[in-house]
Amino acid sequence: MARSAPEKTGQWLSSRGLRSPLKGVLSILTSKPLEPCRASCATMEEELQEVRDNFYVGNFVKAMQLCESAHGSSELTQSELGATLARCCLAIPQIERLKAMQNSEIPGQRAAALLAVITKSRNEAQVKSAKERLAALAKETQDMSCAMLNAMVLAMDGSWNEAAQMTKAHPVLEMQVLTILLALSCNQVAMAEKLLKDASGNNDDSAAFRLAAAAVKLATGDPEEAYLTYCDLCSQFPAVEGDDSGSGSVLLQTGKALANMQRGMFSEAVEDLQRALAAAPNDPDVLVNMCCCMTHLGKKDEFQQYFAKLEQAAPNNDYVLKTQAMTTAFTRFKASLEA
Repeated sequence: MARSAPEKTGQWLSSRGLRSPLKGVLSILTSKPLEPCRASCATMEEELQEVRDNFYVGNFVKAMQLCESAHGSSELTQSELGATLARCCLAIPQIERLKAMQNSEIPGQRAAALLAVITKSRNEAQVKSAKERLAALAKETQDMSCAMLNAMVLAMDGSWNEAAQMTKAHPVLEMQVLTILLALSCNQVAMAEKLLKDASGNNDDSAAFRLAAAAVKLATGDPEEAYLTYCDLCSQFPAVEGDDSGSGSVLLQTGKALANMQRGMFSEAVEDLQRALAAAPNDPDVLVNMCCCMTHLGKKDEFQQYFAKLEQAAPNNDYVLKTQAMTTAFTRFKASLEA
């Protein structure tokens, strides 16, 4: 089973190289979290929960519509709605709209605009400057959305200690889930299980928690339970309103495919991925896993077809670079034998 390098925010975290030693990050992950601020009442949570759930399952268009139609009852609510709207623009993407948010009064929108530069720009100086500005914004505002995006960037760069420290400063469920994903990215499965247990009891019915639980199930060798979770989420949050076919967002369909691949059900995984490809033909994660399925099914021509598409859509993807490096190495070895 293969996954491409994230991130899809909409797709949370991208997998990157592991930095050793992990002692520092483990001490941060296991430290007792700060007591959550309970000043905001349940009303705010009710207003935001549907938005959060649809965002985290990958229904970005619906989440955006909910953000635009919601009327925040407090400044905190309005801030999170604005930040989530900006992250939807990142995931869809709507770059021009993000550019207009560069000077927004909402810190989370400015952070999303900076992340767009970090992930889309080919100018190294621009990217470096955007990373510095994002870090400064997160420190200056102490805003949860800014901290989350900054933690993701730190993780993408392999700065696991700093990313974990950033998540511990905001002990809300979404940050706890991100911490679990950081642990999984560091191959610390037992740690992720503990963190999931610590996060339980807060809002176990939320999409974010259930996605984290499914990820842990995949990592611990229980793909059946993970598959059922993805199916439940597809039914509860259909990609198209009123659709009862069980087909979910690109993210959920990819999750179902991963679970089927772990179960050795590669033909079924291909069906899941084909549904995802219909909605997102150039999605790197979908294409990487389609390549993996074709390899296991022994379909060389189909593999070449999807790999060529992946090379075009994401030329700097880790899977692409490593596959190209292997091909080059074998070509050189063959040439040396013939010399």
